Amino acid sequence: MKRASPMQIALIALAVLGLADSAYLLYEHLGHEIICIGSGCSIVDDSVYAEVFGVPMSVMGLVGYMLILGSALAGLRLRGRAREWAKVAVYGFALVGLLYSGYLTYLELFVIRAICTWCVVSAAIVTAIFALAAVELQKPGTTRSRRSLAQKGRERES
Repeated sequence: MKRASPMQIALIALAVLGLADSAYLLYEHLGHEIICIGSGCSIVDDSVYAEVFGVPMSVMGLVGYMLILGSALAGLRLRGRAREWAKVAVYGFALVGLLYSGYLTYLELFVIRAICTWCVVSAAIVTAIFALAAVELQKPGTTRSRRSLAQKGRERES
């Protein structure tokens, strides 16, 4: 197994933090009191937007962070093209999480008119994961980089 870079360690740590945040929000959704700055968490959790088709948003967060974590860990174990696909998967899952988190933040600000501190923490985590995944995706991996492939293609044409 390849040794993890600081960027990969940060991605994994953020995914674990996201899992913990989502688990904490699920704990609240199941009827327990949580520590929250102000009353925004309970207002958001009691809104019609707290569930989609009966599935709590926090469960969706758990699934999303598990997919990111699983893909990031797989990227450490895989080689070649599969490792590159694991990077793409982390980026894709983070992009979906970022877009959905943006939608939920819009709902908090302009529809529900309450801010859930832990939801904001989750939004910050998924934003950081997305940024790191975007940078990681730009790095050439163990497979040949796009530039070297393009250069070899030009050499063949000559």
